[in-house]
Amino acid sequence: MGQNVNRASREKIPINLTKSEISDYVKRFNSLDTDKKGYISLNDLRRSLEVRGQDVPGEKLHEILKEIDLNLNGQVELEEYLQMMAALKSGSISHSRFAQLAQMAEEHATKNVISVERSGGGV
Repeated sequence: MGQNVNRASREKIPINLTKSEISDYVKRFNSLDTDKKGYISLNDLRRSLEVRGQDVPGEKLHEILKEIDLNLNGQVELEEYLQMMAALKSGSISHSRFAQLAQMAEEHATKNVISVERSGGGV
């Protein structure tokens, strides 16, 4: 019941995010959507956690996904993610495990970027 109330209140929150915030949240979303499908699935969540050595039971993953899946199709689209982030910003909801997971995935992705510097030496 609580999820349905939370879902209904979040659906009415306008997405009042700055361009910079949207850009940051799209990067986070993409760090979970590694296949670039345009949505985040249960397998994407599982894979993200496994990369960090965390084994979370399937039922917990379903709960995390249900927190944000407004249209109940079993996946999270970018618009649903942005809606949740706007709700967090406005204070309509105070916490989201999915948002925490997305932030951790982005941090993990940026740690694994290897910088290649050119020496500048020529022929």
